[in-house]
This record gives sequence, C-alpha cells and structure tokens, in this order.
Amino acid sequence: MTQQSSRAGEPQNKPAHAKHLCDEKLHFLFYNVWQPVVAGILGAFLLAIIMWGMVDSVVLVGWLIAMLLVSALRLLLARHFLRVSALEKRHPRWLRLFTLAVFLTGCVWGMGGFLMFDSDNPAQSAALVIVLAGVAAGCVTMLSSLWWMVLFFILPIAIPLQLLFIFSDTPAHTMIGVLIGLFVLLLIATSHRLGRVLHDNLELRILMAAREAQLLESENRYLSIFQHSPLGVIHFDKQGCITDCNEKLLEILALDRSTLIDVCLPQGDDIAMATAAREALAKGSGYYEGTLTVPCVSPTKKGVPVRAFFNGVRSVDNEIVGGVAIIEDFTERKRSEEIIYRQAYYDALTDLPNRRLFMERLEATCQAKDNEQHGLVMFMDLDRFKLINDTLGHAAGDDLLVQIARRLERCLQKGDMAARLSGDEFVLLADVNVPDLDSLDAMAETYMQTVQQALSGQYHLDSHCVEVTPSMGYTCFDAKACDYREVLKQADIAMYQAKIEGRARLHRYQPWMSEEIEKRIAQQAPGFTAGR
Repeated sequence: MTQQSSRAGEPQNKPAHAKHLCDEKLHFLFYNVWQPVVAGILGAFLLAIIMWGMVDSVVLVGWLIAMLLVSALRLLLARHFLRVSALEKRHPRWLRLFTLAVFLTGCVWGMGGFLMFDSDNPAQSAALVIVLAGVAAGCVTMLSSLWWMVLFFILPIAIPLQLLFIFSDTPAHTMIGVLIGLFVLLLIATSHRLGRVLHDNLELRILMAAREAQLLESENRYLSIFQHSPLGVIHFDKQGCITDCNEKLLEILALDRSTLIDVCLPQGDDIAMATAAREALAKGSGYYEGTLTVPCVSPTKKGVPVRAFFNGVRSVDNEIVGGVAIIEDFTERKRSEEIIYRQAYYDALTDLPNRRLFMERLEATCQAKDNEQHGLVMFMDLDRFKLINDTLGHAAGDDLLVQIARRLERCLQKGDMAARLSGDEFVLLADVNVPDLDSLDAMAETYMQTVQQALSGQYHLDSHCVEVTPSMGYTCFDAKACDYREVLKQADIAMYQAKIEGRARLHRYQPWMSEEIEKRIAQQAPGFTAGR
C-alpha cells in the first residue's frame, strides 16, 4: 500500500514533487525572459544616454554591445528551451545555462558600473547608483521564482560598485557604499519572501491541477464503467426521477432512452420497485427483485425478470441528493430455473408432471385439514403396450405414450392433474366438490368412463393403425382425512384388479380388493421361495 502523507494535501513523493516545482519555476522564467531582457536593454540605453559625454564613447559603445550580446544569448537560449520536448526540458543543464546567462548579465552590468564610476563627479556617481539600483530592484520581481538566482545577478553588480564607493577618498561615498550593502540585503530578503509566495502559489496550482486530473481520471473511469458495464445503471435525482441510464439498461428493457428519462420510480405501479427507490432516498439503500415493467411508458410490454440494488448518493454535507440503481437481468437465470424445474418435476417424453410432482400435489391435498372437498385418484396401465413396443419399435411406443398424454390432458377439468409415473403407467388426480357421497360416486364413475372412452380406440403410429385399450382403477377419498400413500395404493390395487379380470376394464377400489391381493401374495410366496 502507498504510504499516506501525514498532512492533507502533502505530496507523497517529496523529492519528485520538489523537482517538479523547480521545473515549473524554470519554465516560467524561460517563458517570461523577454520581459527582463527588454527592460535591461532599455535600462542600458538609458544609462548610456545619461553617461554620454561623461564617459568615453568607445567604452559606452563597447559596453552596450556586450549588453546586447548577452541579452541575445538569453533570448536564443529561451527560444531553444521552449522548442524542445517536455522530457528534455526537465534536464538539469537548462537550470545551469539559465543561471550562467543571468550571472553574465549581472557581470556586464557590474562592469558598466566599474567603468562608469568617477569619484570626482558626484552627479555621475549619483546617476550610476540610481540606474543600477533600479536594475537590481527590477530583477527581484523577474527572478524571484527561484529567489537564490537573484544573488547571481545582484552581487556582480553591487560588489564592484560598493567597493569603489567604500574605498573612495570622499566620506560621503563611504556612506553610500554602506547603504548599497544594506540595499542589497533588503533586496535579497524581499526576493526570498516573494519567492516563498510564488512558491506557495505555484505549489497550490500544481496540487489543484493534480486533483483536477485525478477527478477527471475518476470521472473517466466511472464513465467507462457506466457505459460498458454488463449491468444496467440508472441515475435518479432526489425525487427519484430518472436522469440518465446506460446502454445496457436500454438493451435489457428494450426501450429508448427518451422514454425512460424523467420516469419517477417512487411513484410507479410496481410497489416493490417504488419501495426500494424510496428506501434508497430515505435510508441510503434499497433492494428489488421481480419482473420490471414501465407501465407509464409501455403498459402492454412484457416485463423483464431483474434484481436491482439501489444506493443513495450523498453531497458534501452528507445529504442524499439522488441515487444510483444497479440492475441485473435475470432472464437467463429464470429460464434456467424453469428448465431445471421442468427436468425435476415433468416427464421429458410426454411433458406431463412426473411421479415426484404428482406425489407432492397429492400429499398437499391430503394435508389440507381445512379442505371440505373430496378427491379422486385414477391409476391407468395400457393393455398390450409391451407387444406394441417390441413389434413396432421404441419410437412407435414413445409416440403412443405422447398421444395418450395429449388425450388424457383433454379430459382434465379445471384444477385436475394428470401425470406419468413410469413406463405406460399414468395417474390422474381430481378435486371433487360434491355435497354427499352418492353424488361423489356418480360423478367419479361418469368422469372415469369419459376418460376411458377418450383413451380407447385407434392410434396412428407411423404407417400402422393400432387399437389400444387402457386398464383403469380409481378410488375416491376424503381430502381432509386421508393418507396420500394409501390413496395411490388403493388406485393401483383397483387397476391391478381390472388387469386380472381382462383388458379394457374400469374398476373402483373396494376394500375386498386389498384382501384379495394379500391372499394372492400369500399363495404365491412359497413358490417364490422355492424358486430362489
């Protein structure tokens, strides 16, 4: 982990930050070098005009030429610096070259003061001091970005002139020399103070620029996530009205952006969605899972299964000023769940409920103690199904089972269930609402005869026409006082009795059938034992 700075806003890498500041200051000096150069040239010509007639013209012209040459050098150096790459500008030699150019300029001014000084001419000396003092003071504002650079300009000017005044035979000149020294110290202190101010301002500007860059980077990162997220994203204001959304959400809902903007989530018809949005605005978070629709946009449009995470967005004052919702499309998950459910509870061949679903439904019916209804369970087995399957093939046998399932479905009344238990065994469960047992018996027999007639008759299997008959057994039960296992067993026994008596029979369960089955088992048991 990156080491945190001990003070807010303090740069983490101090050496690199200091180098960056120095580079910025140097760039500032090079960029604005024309100002001190032009001021220096004007000052040099002014001094030459003042000294014309007091100093040898050859000296003055030679000094002016030297000043122009060093000024041209500074301008050429700045021009070259501004043209090189940003990486090249950070090379330490540029600081050394600029310092050298400043020092040479100071030396030229110092040489001028030495050449133009005349202790016997007070007016000349006063003019010289005034001009050089103005030049030295002007450099403070020009060079204070790097305050120590002022030393390379002032000292070559002040030291020769101060020594000339101090060692002059005139007492007043000695006092002027002392005052020059004090003036130089004052300029140095002013330069240092001004440099500190410029340093702080520049550092603040760099820090603000860095923070703006970080903020822009953060915004770009979020914008990239927002635009390319595999999840839908919604922005909403403090009233819960949608202000923006990404392309993925439009893809999930199959809507246009214009139709979603300004939709107010807390006022929608979906109560769960509205509650989640209100909780996010009030408490900071909310959750929704369901089928998302936008009724005010498209009332007839089919909803999309989604789950959504709502989060409030807070201001600097920790006040919720809006929110963001992350929406995940659950369509594939719902489809997978439906596939898994059908694989677990439905027969793959006939698409009827399988044994597991039928038993759960029958158990639930028998466990509903407040149910005043009666029930009916039918157990059916196809006659000669094995012969058809063996002679015509398994494909024909499967086709026959599918046709049986479709005919059985057409016989069902509202709330009834038909299922395939295994092989050619089918069952039917019906809830019967009748006032008495006599009505139950009559209705059940009529219902079962209708089913028997529907399932009997010819079936077309490829190029063959096959006559198929079912053997059926059924039982009636009181829904509030029954054992679901016993109910299915009774229907199975009734079907078995129909098989024994011949094909295409329909029998209702009677208690004696159970006794008959037990006797048969008892009679056959010794034979099975001997067979082993």
